[in-house]
Amino acid sequence: MSNPRRLFLPALALIAAIGLAAAAFLGGDEPALVDAADPAVASPADTPPAGDSTPATEAAAVPDDRPSRERMTPLRVDQPGMTIGDPDAPLVMVAFESFGCLWCGNFHRLTMPGVMTDWVDTGLLRIETRMLPYEDRAVPGARIGMAAGMQDRYWELAEHLYPFISGGGEPPVGRDLTEAELGAYRERQTEDALLAQVEGVADEIDLDWDRFLADYASAEVATLVQRDQQLAYQLGFTGTPALVVNGVPMGGYASPERFDEFLTGVHDATMG
Repeated sequence: MSNPRRLFLPALALIAAIGLAAAAFLGGDEPALVDAADPAVASPADTPPAGDSTPATEAAAVPDDRPSRERMTPLRVDQPGMTIGDPDAPLVMVAFESFGCLWCGNFHRLTMPGVMTDWVDTGLLRIETRMLPYEDRAVPGARIGMAAGMQDRYWELAEHLYPFISGGGEPPVGRDLTEAELGAYRERQTEDALLAQVEGVADEIDLDWDRFLADYASAEVATLVQRDQQLAYQLGFTGTPALVVNGVPMGGYASPERFDEFLTGVHDATMG
């Protein structure tokens, strides 16, 4: 089980570097990335409040300015049930998401099949998942994900719950949800609706239902979700999906084409 005291980089330094990396990389320049080989140790309770920072001497230098697997060290996930892909893949992606997130649902339903085929199955990408409830309504979905991961069933459950939470159809890119769409989404987000979906596929995915319910309601799962949430906040993420690949961030839904271009760019910058 994860040690909640092995967490992340000094808050202000990492947030600043994330912003620089996004602007530089997506603008076509070499990404400006934080040195992050040896993060400071902190627990959620120890996290410096906004405006505070830990001395930079607590973070060891990374040899060059390219994206790299080593830059992901502070973010890596040590729960096997929340990971997929070759441990030695040249690209490591940490994804902050939740089964209670409509845009995560669209990302998994529309973009992830190609990512799995072209990047994960070919050994180029490893994905490690953390739960980020971006609002209170997303907490049940985050706790469900963490509890499923304890039985190594996160990815099996993802194939059912992400299409469910997305609602199907075209993602509402560039527009607000209608009142009817928002109401239906809020209903799908509820604890009762999500747990009913899990119960309905528990036997199919070989999920121990009684153990799952116990884990879902446990203080341990609540603590792990809070840990992931605070880590995401330290990175400057407040919505989902939020992704970091070899130190380069991307926030929000990305179409299959856009995300393939993003991964290709990070891969080329890593290897070049």
